[in-house]
Amino acid sequence: MTIADILLTFADMPRATASANVLTGFAALMRTKGADPAQLLRRARIPLSALSDPQARLPVASVVRLLEDSALRFDFPDLGLRLSQARRLSHFGVVGKLARDEPDVRHALQAISAWLHLHSEVILDLQEGEGSVALSAFHAETVAESSPQVVDLVMGGIFQIMRHLCGPQWHAQAVCLAHSAPADSRPYRRYFGCPVEFDAGGNALIIAPADLDQALAEADPIFRSDSERQVEAWAGLVARPLDVQVREIIRVMLPSGRCTMANVALRLGLQERTLRRHLADAGVTFASELAAARRALAHSYLERSDKTIEAIAGLLGFSETSAFSRWFRKGFGCGPREWRQRAG
Repeated sequence: MTIADILLTFADMPRATASANVLTGFAALMRTKGADPAQLLRRARIPLSALSDPQARLPVASVVRLLEDSALRFDFPDLGLRLSQARRLSHFGVVGKLARDEPDVRHALQAISAWLHLHSEVILDLQEGEGSVALSAFHAETVAESSPQVVDLVMGGIFQIMRHLCGPQWHAQAVCLAHSAPADSRPYRRYFGCPVEFDAGGNALIIAPADLDQALAEADPIFRSDSERQVEAWAGLVARPLDVQVREIIRVMLPSGRCTMANVALRLGLQERTLRRHLADAGVTFASELAAARRALAHSYLERSDKTIEAIAGLLGFSETSAFSRWFRKGFGCGPREWRQRAG
């Protein structure tokens, strides 16, 4: 079955998503091949703005289409592997912070494994045996698990995480990749610095048991407790109804000036029309939620802070103070300065 066949099979199913930060470095890499990254993104139906918003969520099928199409069209068989060089613990947000502050590598990997579902559809499994340890990964979405470029991106990314935890000179004992060997496998051996087995039964890094016991020099138990609370709070947010998530995202995005329905949908990994339908089912609209957030924040800033009117306008996503003043007067019956004086 080809990638195209798999994409057609999954076309009508609920869409799994991936963080846009998996494409960190994509544009620069493709330019080295003389390619136009914007054109490639359009072919995969990925908005160009996703490259500048690492918190955006992209359909996994679109990421697969982008990487496989780019690798084929520009003779770039190790594209996924090259992209993985940019992967860092920081790409996992607060989960990465939690892992960094665990006492040793074993606990760090266990933390990532336990909370990785908050970031992606990748499942990480640590299997300890006598004399060796397998750090296995597979993608819950068949469309991604069948993509050599995605497999390389995931396994190369795990390799980079291990180097972050164990030091820049760390190497695995061996690497197993389920896809077939490329015409030239030397880039893989150079990258991983160890034997690489292709057509394997799964995707895994084989590591030394002693690696798991290595203490993390930067670990801080105080920060760890704080990160753990943040992760648990985030998990609760993900489980909330969609309209509640929209309210939270609006509050975060307002100061950027980019708090549009399209960009909020992108953060949630949804099409704009799908988000509109879900909000309608909840009895609200994006415009009403945006206006409610602005009203509540404007009231709070004016009454409880000494921020200037100009600063408040920016925090509420207005490019001009005059536009904020007109909006405020329409909703509150007077200008923001007058309202602040009355409240004081």
